Amino acid sequence: MKTVTLGEYLATHGTQSDLAKALEIQQSAVSQMHRSGRNINITLMDDGSLSAYEIKPIPARNQLLKPIHPPRTSVA
Repeated sequence: MKTVTLGEYLATHGTQSDLAKALEIQQSAVSQMHRSGRNINITLMDDGSLSAYEIKPIPARNQLLKPIHPPRTSVA
């Protein structure tokens, strides 16, 4: 089993179309993932199969978003 980044995989192992077929997704999805610079890793299994996963920071949302419910203030 070996893990490589999406960019490394495309540079050394195959085309976007080949990867899309192996992952059962559209080629346009692979293109979008590659162009956006997302942290996608491809795992090459010993039996020749592939899997892919994305590593994201937690929380994935922008920290500057306002809370859904503003804090309550006490009334004196």
